[in-house]
Amino acid sequence: MKKSAVTIILIALLCCVLLPTLSACDTASTASGTDKLYVYNWEDYIAPGMVKEFEAYYFEVTGRRLEITYTTFDTNETMMTKVLKGDANVDLICPSEYSIEKLLLAGCLENHQDIYKDIKPELDRLNAEGQNITLSGMSSLGNGDGNIIPDIMEVIRPMFGALDDGKGNVYDMTEYMVPYLWGTLGILYNTSVVSMEELEEYGWGVLWNIQHNEELENKILMKDSVRDSYAAAVFYMYENTVYNRGVHKLPDGISPTYNKPYAELTVQELINCTDDAVLNAAEVALTEQRDHISGYEVDFGKDDMINEIVYADFAWSGDAMWAIEDGGYDEETDTYQLGYYVPPIASNIWYDGWVIPKTVRNKLAAMLFIDYMCRPMSGIQNSMEVGYSSAVSKELMRADEDVCAFIEENDYDIDEYFDDEARYPEINENLGVMRDFGSANESLVQMWQRAKSGNGISVSLWWILLVIVLLIGIVVGGYFLLQALKLRPRKLKADKSDLSSDSGQDIG
Repeated sequence: MKKSAVTIILIALLCCVLLPTLSACDTASTASGTDKLYVYNWEDYIAPGMVKEFEAYYFEVTGRRLEITYTTFDTNETMMTKVLKGDANVDLICPSEYSIEKLLLAGCLENHQDIYKDIKPELDRLNAEGQNITLSGMSSLGNGDGNIIPDIMEVIRPMFGALDDGKGNVYDMTEYMVPYLWGTLGILYNTSVVSMEELEEYGWGVLWNIQHNEELENKILMKDSVRDSYAAAVFYMYENTVYNRGVHKLPDGISPTYNKPYAELTVQELINCTDDAVLNAAEVALTEQRDHISGYEVDFGKDDMINEIVYADFAWSGDAMWAIEDGGYDEETDTYQLGYYVPPIASNIWYDGWVIPKTVRNKLAAMLFIDYMCRPMSGIQNSMEVGYSSAVSKELMRADEDVCAFIEENDYDIDEYFDDEARYPEINENLGVMRDFGSANESLVQMWQRAKSGNGISVSLWWILLVIVLLIGIVVGGYFLLQALKLRPRKLKADKSDLSSDSGQDIG
């Protein structure tokens, strides 16, 4: 047999061996027949055991085993950098609304309705075998709000329902995301150091300690997150303008973006305003804030509050609820160690949701996972564990016997749980939603880096450094002067005997 014929046969046999493996890769399955799902989520953002619970459910409805690889991120910006650079080959992500907008306009996300069409033959087959998979909990499939709180969808639809990418394409973001958890930004405070009277009078100014609380000075934490800290600065300046305080007000003049005075902008407009005047004013406020705070954090703030390392923290509502419940409680006075306050004049309301990126390999598992997270029992388990409010309808959860039993097993009163305003705030015009800053984002990041570093070095520190440099200069100069004196040529003294001898000879 010729060598060429042998080679052809060997190649054919190799293809026969590799083809099943390649097919398995296409369906996100391993060689052992186990399907794979890659989830990219916030840290501490799902109930323990929920991943394994879904793997069991997946096996129940498909007959195939599933292995979930679960990785986390700490900020939207960290996540977006990886996804936009193509460094995150995942099947599911859970960003915030403005990040979803950015990823969508960058062409990184899949339309859930299109994915549903792709997996429908598989769903039909499974249902024909006795399963009951409807994906009715998802709000992105055109079946109304699904299991999601209608008020949330009423905010998201008009704001993100017609996104123009500037290339002739218009997107409805509600077809690409399903809300998961939501909440507010506010102040987590130590009730023995910061009083309710202080919070009501000074609001966001407490994070700048404008009330001059000596115990609070340098015991405040801010978020190491550009969007959140910028929002705090804007709310603080707005508050100072409304109450005519003598510090850090909104800039004078007309906003070129909104064509009206800055003092007349709504909270929604302010939180998304990137005019140079507002950026410059925010930089001044954030830079000066450094003299009153302990530092910046993303995850350790709640622990530092519980351990009383600090006494105030710029916090997301879920972290605050978790810290309050995990902190101290005095039964005699019915007083918690910690409290959470959202200044009513202005704050941020945010929505994190599940999206499927273009890198998805297991579309069926991704869609089933989202739908599973939209179930009432999943909603209450996740919400109670991590502290954040589930986007699953309160009415659906109240009506679910298993949910109610779960709430009572965890020592909560059902009505008190769902009526808690910190957990389920009223959605009104004083709560702004963040949008993608687009091309202005780089200016914001640069401003934040300057402000966080204190715009270089404070004036007082400059004086200290100048004195140190002068002292070093004096010491170094004195040293070299001494060395120079030591090396200078010196006249040698003549020996007295020699002088006497010379004198005698001259006389003689």
